[in-house]
Amino acid sequence: MTPPVAAIVCVRRKSALLAAMTLLLAALGWQGHAAGYPMGMSLLAASTVQAVICCAVFRSRLLNAMTAANFLLFLFHTIVISRFLGQDGAPIVFHFADFGCAVLGAASLVFTPIETMALVVREAYLRRPRRRTPP
Repeated sequence: MTPPVAAIVCVRRKSALLAAMTLLLAALGWQGHAAGYPMGMSLLAASTVQAVICCAVFRSRLLNAMTAANFLLFLFHTIVISRFLGQDGAPIVFHFADFGCAVLGAASLVFTPIETMALVVREAYLRRPRRRTPP
């Protein structure tokens, strides 16, 4: 296999693994919601795990910031929002906060693989053989 073809195969393989991981984690997040956890908390947990896995593969300040933001938002949801959602007659503001956390978790589930794929393509581009111009 020639080096450019090998680089394309490598990018395709990594993108397929990343897509499968994303679908699996999104399904686990929805399964957590079906099991009775708040939707925001389950999607934030799935997106935090995904961001940690992507950070382990590639070092990026943006992925590190996404991981920290997801984790802090998950902790906030666990400590503050979930406590009030379990009560009967909870104020509507906590339901809106849970919905907002769910939207942010779902957005993170979409954004993190896009950033990681950009890093995969950049790495393949930097590893490609360079053509030498004749003198």
